[in-house]
Amino acid sequence: RPPNAFILYRRAKFEELTLLHGMPQSEISKTIGRMWRNETPQVRTHYQRLSDDKKAEHKIAYPNYRFQPMKKADR
Repeated sequence: RPPNAFILYRRAKFEELTLLHGMPQSEISKTIGRMWRNETPQVRTHYQRLSDDKKAEHKIAYPNYRFQPMKKADR
């Protein structure tokens, strides 16, 4: 399943915050969520474009892919 814009943003910022601040993962997740909500439209558009690129790559690699979530009882 291709990553969405927030997941790509989180991946980039997670490494940055982990190296610089050594915060626990729960705090990093909260911080990144706040950062994403406060980002400029230009930054959000950048990550949306990256997401669109990943989605196109995924479609080429897996042309018949269809996301089918499973219920917990079926796992």
